[in-house]
Amino acid sequence: MKTTYKESDMYHPIRNMLTAQGFTVRGEVKGCDITAIKDETLWVVEMKLSANLTLIYQALDRLAATDWVFVAIPRPRNSRDKHFAKLQKLLKKLQLGLIIVALDSPAQFAEIVIYPAGKDNKQNKKAGAIKKEALARSVDTTGGASKTKINTAFRERNVQIACLLEKHGALTAKALVALGCDKNTGRMFNSNMMGWYQRVEKGVYELSQLGQAYLDENATDTLVVYYRMRAV
Repeated sequence: MKTTYKESDMYHPIRNMLTAQGFTVRGEVKGCDITAIKDETLWVVEMKLSANLTLIYQALDRLAATDWVFVAIPRPRNSRDKHFAKLQKLLKKLQLGLIIVALDSPAQFAEIVIYPAGKDNKQNKKAGAIKKEALARSVDTTGGASKTKINTAFRERNVQIACLLEKHGALTAKALVALGCDKNTGRMFNSNMMGWYQRVEKGVYELSQLGQAYLDENATDTLVVYYRMRAV
């Protein structure tokens, strides 16, 4: 899997997410990495491969046009990372939103972690100029040339395993690795941190009621849809 990314790699997952919500999305409009328009509401997204002051300054500048301003970064390896937690606190104080993009996933999806606090639909010259330019374009340009759960890489590996167990029934870790799961699947069975598995016999596990309930309750979630479709 690709391990070196460009800022522009985040554009299409974000665009797909916003388009699915009914927005008209355009990249690189009046200095904004991404603009999204629905009815009269303007959203702006500024992207960086890591959270830094330049990203924060850019996002704060966009508040002059709209209160719906998000920063977007690749999803952290660990959602409990102290730096990531501090970033979320800072963005909330600044009334900025946060989007994370799972570039490390074969599904490559984006999700909103924090919504901006302001939520005013500003009608000013800057907002008008951005919307006029974005809506006048018929060809898109790739940008970048309430809190929800975070679909971490760990959660994704568990969803992949759960979908395969749902499809095939009880399997060994070796069989799951052969089907494309992480090489540490055996350890994941042993720790069973999500509570999604139960042992049938030595080395053989099946999906628990808790695991099945998660899949059913989150049937429209990007990861569940993706891995259910690919469970063969």
